[in-house]
Amino acid sequence: MIRLKILATADSHFGFLYGRTAESRKVYSKRMFKAFDTTVDFAVRNEVDLFLHGGDMFNRSKPDKRIISKAYELINKLTSQGIPFVGIPVNHDKSILPETLLSHFNSNLHLQNKFSEVRIGSITILSFPFNARNPNNTFRKVAREALRKPEDQIIVLCHQLFDGAVFGPHQHKFTNRPDTLDTSILPENIRIVISGHIHRAQRLQEGRIFYTGSLERTSFMEIIEPKGFLIFDLDKDAIDIQFVENKTFPMDVLEIEIGESDPLSAHLNSIEVETDIRTLIRIVGRTLSLDEIRYLWSRFPAKEYPYLSLSPKRPNVKLKSLYNDIDIPFMVA
Repeated sequence: MIRLKILATADSHFGFLYGRTAESRKVYSKRMFKAFDTTVDFAVRNEVDLFLHGGDMFNRSKPDKRIISKAYELINKLTSQGIPFVGIPVNHDKSILPETLLSHFNSNLHLQNKFSEVRIGSITILSFPFNARNPNNTFRKVAREALRKPEDQIIVLCHQLFDGAVFGPHQHKFTNRPDTLDTSILPENIRIVISGHIHRAQRLQEGRIFYTGSLERTSFMEIIEPKGFLIFDLDKDAIDIQFVENKTFPMDVLEIEIGESDPLSAHLNSIEVETDIRTLIRIVGRTLSLDEIRYLWSRFPAKEYPYLSLSPKRPNVKLKSLYNDIDIPFMVA
């Protein structure tokens, strides 16, 4: 087996919008593309042999044509340098990637809208779209296909929930669920399984399953997580893995606990919010009245605080603390 350098990423969510104004949403959309463009530049500069995308390329099932064109333009930037691209559609993409002429005329572009096999050098890639109903059936099919090719070195590319995956600031672990997968059923010639879906980069199940993580944060639940992509160096006897971190949009969470008799205004007047940082203010401790909800939003007008999120959004909703016992820096960049 010739040594291969593989870049793996997922969850680029092209078309994802965030912000309270049209301008802020435009800025954040550009950030998502910039993160991917930086990754493509890294791949070209470091002469990787293969670029894998583990799904959720787009944020919606029917993205705007401009979003599609811009995404495929960046992918073409990669494939035109002779680097094969393999991508799969998943839950946000509704299990089909938009059609493009590139897929018919570019031999380096592989958009796998069904269970598929791609041969790149000495590696066989088995990939399949997101399966929510019965992923274990699909995984058994992967195992059967691998057994038919005992001499092949196989990588599985998917977008599923694997047993032991960890998510969120409180380290929630997915385990023993009907939709979680276990790699123990796979034959030994499947070297690694690369997946999107969980936005935190992690290695599971005795080092066989890898979540690449996302290139940019899409949720405040991801605030403690570094973002980036994985580089795999594969040869016959070893796998070397490197996590390459991306610079991300600054993010901050402010949890304000108020008592039953505390006026909301007294707490809000004492805090400072950066206007160019993606910030979440959560009011915990008691429910808010409709008038307090209205005051909360009027206190932070959209034009002055375009990247601010406020919670709760409705009266009579009591929030529990999510972040106060988590060690979060003042700002996560």
